[in-house]
Amino acid sequence: MMQNRTKRRIGVPEILAPAGSMESLKAAVAAGCDAVYMGGSKFGARAYAQNPEEDEMVAAIRYCHLYGVKLYMTVNTLLKEQELQSLPTFLRPYYEAGLDAVIVQDMGVLRVIHQCFPDLDIHVSTQMTLTSGMGVDDRLAAYGVTRIVPARELSLTELQQMRQQTKMELEVFVHGALCYCYSGQCLMSSMQGGRSGNRGRCAQPCRMQYDIDGSKRYLLSPKELCALPLLGEMIEAGINSFKIEGRMKRPEYTAYVTAMYRKYRDLYLELGSAKYRVWQQEHAAEWEDDLRKLAEIYNREGFTDGYLEEKPEQMLADKRPKHGGVCVGTVQDVDKHQVRYRLERPIFAQDVLEFRGADGVSIYEYTTGSSYHAGELVQTRYQKGCRIAKGDRVFRTRHQVLLEEIRQDFVESTPKLTINGQIRIVAGEPILLQCEYENEIFAVTGMIAENAVKRAVAKEDVVRVLSQTGETPFEWGSLDVDLGADVFVPIGEFKKLRRNALTGLQDRLERLGSREVDEERIRQMQAEIKAGTQEDALISELRDPKDVQQSAAVSDEKQLYAVLQHDCIQEVILREEWFDNAVIEVLLQRIKESKKRAVLALPTILRAQAITEYRALLKNVSPDGYLVRSQEGYQLLCDIGVKPERIRLDANMYIMNSEAAVWWREQGITQFTAPWELTKRELSAVTDGRDMQWICYGRIPLMVSAQCIFRNIKACLKNSGKAMAKVFAGEKGRRYIVRNCCKYCYNIIYREEPFQIPCSMEREFWEKVHQVRFEFTTETAEEVHAVLKDEIIRDHCRGHFDVGIQ
Repeated sequence: MMQNRTKRRIGVPEILAPAGSMESLKAAVAAGCDAVYMGGSKFGARAYAQNPEEDEMVAAIRYCHLYGVKLYMTVNTLLKEQELQSLPTFLRPYYEAGLDAVIVQDMGVLRVIHQCFPDLDIHVSTQMTLTSGMGVDDRLAAYGVTRIVPARELSLTELQQMRQQTKMELEVFVHGALCYCYSGQCLMSSMQGGRSGNRGRCAQPCRMQYDIDGSKRYLLSPKELCALPLLGEMIEAGINSFKIEGRMKRPEYTAYVTAMYRKYRDLYLELGSAKYRVWQQEHAAEWEDDLRKLAEIYNREGFTDGYLEEKPEQMLADKRPKHGGVCVGTVQDVDKHQVRYRLERPIFAQDVLEFRGADGVSIYEYTTGSSYHAGELVQTRYQKGCRIAKGDRVFRTRHQVLLEEIRQDFVESTPKLTINGQIRIVAGEPILLQCEYENEIFAVTGMIAENAVKRAVAKEDVVRVLSQTGETPFEWGSLDVDLGADVFVPIGEFKKLRRNALTGLQDRLERLGSREVDEERIRQMQAEIKAGTQEDALISELRDPKDVQQSAAVSDEKQLYAVLQHDCIQEVILREEWFDNAVIEVLLQRIKESKKRAVLALPTILRAQAITEYRALLKNVSPDGYLVRSQEGYQLLCDIGVKPERIRLDANMYIMNSEAAVWWREQGITQFTAPWELTKRELSAVTDGRDMQWICYGRIPLMVSAQCIFRNIKACLKNSGKAMAKVFAGEKGRRYIVRNCCKYCYNIIYREEPFQIPCSMEREFWEKVHQVRFEFTTETAEEVHAVLKDEIIRDHCRGHFDVGIQ
């Protein structure tokens, strides 16, 4: 199944494979990928993959370039201030080696990379939660961004709209694991144990069981994505890169998934739209077999096409969070010692089989010792106490023969590049051997050929020796031999020429794209970062307590009217997503009449279908300011003429370092909210506090999801007009509140215990803060009053106020 590497044509969608190790990278290249993405030893969103150190990463870049494959490096975590200084030095050797692009989430990282390496392409990560192409060309292209990876929640229709809105390349996930939460909007792992998904250390709490309404289920675990059935539609939508998820998966997974998407992409391009779909019908058996083998490699209760066809209710794997395998048989009968099952498909020695009940829960697992044909009745002993029953199904979770075939075809093989050569051997002249691959030509010269005294060298001898390319990555397509009459050359000389020529050509191909750094640009950037670091500025400067600005964000009218009774609150933030449009203007006016500043908080997620309606809403309201939670929200305000000084960024816009603040100041934004994942001391290195609002009370938003718990466990509430909150429980007694936002079709999951840093407990700290905010979500009016009176909530948490994230 090995495919000879050829350059991808302009307009042909790229097959982008994951590489969590060098073995996976080589397997992906052998399987025919056009590009791979890989993390280095730092700053990648898969910190637990076998990420290479410097020398190995440089070798990975060279290996990819040898085969005409691009390598994109993931630098898609949020960086703390002290880490930002080391970023240029970290990237330098990879830039010099010809790194093709970096994938970035953090706006500060984006700015630093572009300032230091202005000709290095930057790809915006899905962690940035982009749901629209509005304004991205103007906003991001100036910083070296050439590609965006949209949120994985977008439908095909939305991707088509995005294609019309931007000239940038679009990279879309087509296969692999899905997050329950919008990428970049998840704090669940961070707040449960300090392992932040924004830092590449997600503990995958979405794959755990949760108790809701008295029953345990995998409430937050999506199936595996497989968009292969929609490949034609995605090509037609203008997607530039098909991205496969799986840097934590084994090399066999990487290789086979890559090979399947390469196969069907090439087939579509060869046949065209109509003939491709006819081919699928006429070759239904082959098509179904390929899909089955993809499932054999890895699936979770089958596959889903994700959100592409707008069927989110079909996406959860709520029975098991791990590989589901493929059904191979059914139990026919069982006694105290043995079970007999009928096979629907063949099994092989060393396959792993699992018996499951009607509820999908695993009962017993064993490894087969022999092979059997489809239709055979297989008998085996089972472990005492396992409750296997007639009718239970048997699943294969390891297909040994398939894995061995993949390993032989891709993992343990070296792809060959077909080269052409010419050798000139004339007595009295140096021997000249020239090798050519595509447009690259490499020539070497050897000894001066002599007149033969006894036996002249034969053409067959020359061809035989030069053709022995062995373990090199080359094979000859053509080899022209210009051999003079009666010439003698020792055979060892041809071996030396072959070795020098092939080594030199390989080195040249590997170094394609290599470049030199601008030392002065790096020095200037590092000096800027150092100057921008406000070390201990916040905790060293006292202020008059009367100067502090106190804000309160509210989610319903009872909370609003409770807040209005407190003179200490100067600013009220209306969380628009929880209010009907008809009353928003009335409530904003009511806030102003109370002599308080009225601020409208935009939705956390603003999708294409809501933007037109939301634009009309914004034209009918007149708040004093806006709280922005998304790039789309910021762009929409710019489009309707809102001045940047009236805009504040919320905590989920992640001002984790001083350069992120600088980037936003370059866009005109000067007011920020402290992110949830920095400690009080870490944030003091980012800002002096005058432009930063600290949340001193509020339930921490752990997940923002396009999945709806209410719909998944019962029914959609969208047309009911109900806004509901529901409590569910996890491990170690942890409890969560989920609230539906039907207005924009997303759920927010909160930690039940509110975050609270009362002034009475941290007076010394709060006396040095300039702006604070109280966030109210599901609180009653009585609870609002208590919090604003600085009463300490009995069951509260301190988040990362004291102890930071990894």
